[in-house]
Amino acid sequence: MQKFNFKAAVLFKQKKKLKIVTLKRQKKLLRGQVFVKIIYSGICGSQLGEIDGVKGKDKYLPHLLGHEATGIVQEIGPGVKNFKILDKVILHWKISKGCNSQNPYFFFKKKKINAGKVTTFSQYSIVSENRMTKLPRDLNFKNAVVFGCAATTGYGVVNKDAKLKKDEIIVIFGCGGVGLNILHAALIKKVKKIFLVDRNKKQFSFQKKTNSILTFHYRNNLKSLKKFILKNTNNNKIDTFIDTTGKKNIIEFGLDIINDQKGKLVLVGVQNYDEKISFNTLQVQLGKKIIGSHGGGAKPNIDIPIIKKLYKNNKINLNKFYTKIYPLNGINKAILDMKKGKIQGRCLIKMH
Repeated sequence: MQKFNFKAAVLFKQKKKLKIVTLKRQKKLLRGQVFVKIIYSGICGSQLGEIDGVKGKDKYLPHLLGHEATGIVQEIGPGVKNFKILDKVILHWKISKGCNSQNPYFFFKKKKINAGKVTTFSQYSIVSENRMTKLPRDLNFKNAVVFGCAATTGYGVVNKDAKLKKDEIIVIFGCGGVGLNILHAALIKKVKKIFLVDRNKKQFSFQKKTNSILTFHYRNNLKSLKKFILKNTNNNKIDTFIDTTGKKNIIEFGLDIINDQKGKLVLVGVQNYDEKISFNTLQVQLGKKIIGSHGGGAKPNIDIPIIKKLYKNNKINLNKFYTKIYPLNGINKAILDMKKGKIQGRCLIKMH
């Protein structure tokens, strides 16, 4: 058994900054648990939502956060068969093959710190075997982080949730880490026309130069967006509207602007728990579909090799996707920069 004290960013109170503290791990690994040295962690919009309490009261405080990372296996617990010490791995929140362990726990002084089956905002982590996939040989610790969430979600939204076809006209509202990967997957699918919408027009610099994409810099004016869409579709409605924001007014707008008989509204972003969506159910009864995405239905051990090959064949440069790297003690600055829209692409936290 390895005995480690290590630094971690812990959420003690909702809507407050994370605290950088020194944790002590549980004495021994339980069945299906793997002790991993974290190299890089990403920050997903899900963590911003957890901090801000978009799903309501958090009964697990204090606890660790993070669900996409790369690392190196340091120790394996009983029953672990798919990994060995020094394996390079991708950490993800969707379930893969292997043991489903019970949640680990840590200690800050004498206080118990909770954790889920995968957490990544720390120098080391105890992870359930089925939340890990071996790092493919032609990926490195930096450019593989996106496969822990954003890339697999984006691929799944396009191919499993929305089941996009080449002749479709779609909107992707929100071009953060997940939105940009939805765009990549849609371009690989050769979707007919894509409206890319975001508050931060610098996000548009990540797109491939292609006539199939139209960009719209959103300034809280949905009437202008509707006018722009109708003008560029000869007054036709949208086939698929993909929302990554979880914002009430945008979801309602998306449902309104999709095709009456076969339009699809795909909900990727998580809505605030105390907001209520309002719409006439007749829209659904006449044919519109509302599809909820849960990580794009990803199966990481199957999907990661497929997506990696697709990205390579389509010359998507993952190294350019990460525009800023912060140290662990700068994680609150990274979170604030994300909220202010200062991050283009994805930011990373370097743990060592």
